[in-house]
Amino acid sequence: MEEVSDLSERYWKRLKKITIIWMLAWTFPAILLHIPVEFMRRIYFNGIPMHWFNAAFLAIVIGIALIFLYAYVMDRTDRELLGR
Repeated sequence: MEEVSDLSERYWKRLKKITIIWMLAWTFPAILLHIPVEFMRRIYFNGIPMHWFNAAFLAIVIGIALIFLYAYVMDRTDRELLGR
């Protein structure tokens, strides 16, 4: 029973670590991409600077890519720790 508890503890520690890293990996580009670029600030679409649309699009693309990478990493973690 102690072995199962140890395995469970190691699994949840690694899960938390991976999840925090992934959230930071998405948060930083999502924030930093919204810093205006002088050239893009001059182009407007519906009264909104174009760099906001580009930044939002890139943040979404990065987020989707990170979702697939997260699934891959967690699958490897499951196979390594749980033997599935």
